[in-house]
Amino acid sequence: MRRFEHGGDIYSHRDITDFSANLNPLGMPQAVRETLGKNIDVFEAYPDTQSRELAQAIARAEGLRASQVLCTAGASDLFERIAQVACAKKALVASPCYSGYEQALEKSGTQIIRHLLDDNEDYVLTRAFLAMMTEDVSLVFIANPNNPTGLTVDDELIEEILERAQRIGARVVLDESFIDFTDAKSFVARVEHCPQLIIAKSYTKIYAIAGLRLGFGACSDEEFMGLLRGAGQPWAVSTPAQLAGVAALSDAEYVDASREYVRSARVGLKGELEAMGLRVIDGKANYLMFRYPDELYGPMLERGLLIRSCGNYDGLDSTWYRVAVRTPEENARLISALKEECL
Repeated sequence: MRRFEHGGDIYSHRDITDFSANLNPLGMPQAVRETLGKNIDVFEAYPDTQSRELAQAIARAEGLRASQVLCTAGASDLFERIAQVACAKKALVASPCYSGYEQALEKSGTQIIRHLLDDNEDYVLTRAFLAMMTEDVSLVFIANPNNPTGLTVDDELIEEILERAQRIGARVVLDESFIDFTDAKSFVARVEHCPQLIIAKSYTKIYAIAGLRLGFGACSDEEFMGLLRGAGQPWAVSTPAQLAGVAALSDAEYVDASREYVRSARVGLKGELEAMGLRVIDGKANYLMFRYPDELYGPMLERGLLIRSCGNYDGLDSTWYRVAVRTPEENARLISALKEECL
């Protein structure tokens, strides 16, 4: 099994500013901080294995029934469960993509079919993907927006993918882990009338609680959801994570403020990168992918900045890099370091 690497490894480096993990630059919501501080004594007990209060809160926020919600230890926990339960012989992914899909599929022995996004089309997912959805494909992974490109998927294309999946009897995992940073339409409402659809969301990104590991899956297929619930550990979602999720969902203004800040900061960061002559993919999330022909990871690390090399993504090479949108001061520091190296 090949090695999968992710961003966010701040533990291998001292005094580092992390641009490799795409977390909310506004930081953890104040409501979450206060809730965790007030409930330390509760942490002595086992967590609620059904995450009932959190599931209800998610259902209210997303317009779902609690029975359609499965709380997980981050989106990756959900992907592992899906791969285990679906027992798919073949699964289709659009590459480059989050490596967690393939990591989960490899563990389950599923054959992975890769649709390589075209560099000449700036890695946009197009209708060419539909041709890859052959009769022998029973599981499909797509992300809106995509990681690492940050590009969103056309609504009509997602509908076509769902229609095609229904015809061939395939399940579609639509990863919306970064959608709250964008103006893209969530398809969570389609769950009710589209049982083959599984929405995946991660709260670690939008609420900056990566260390707590929290996400959820939404699906209206009750039998499949029952299998997913049984596939994980009984106490997969810790008590602090459950409390944090409930508290975070109580602050709708936080998400709006985050989206507004990220939109403005991302546009500014993209302009600075392009001013240096770099090719930048026009992502819509809280990160940007750009190309530079020489080694940047090491030189940036020497300057105390951890960026994400995209060389281990299928369909990309070591000339591609991804950086998160962070605070104004941190973004300025990144641009200054890049100018010193690139100009």
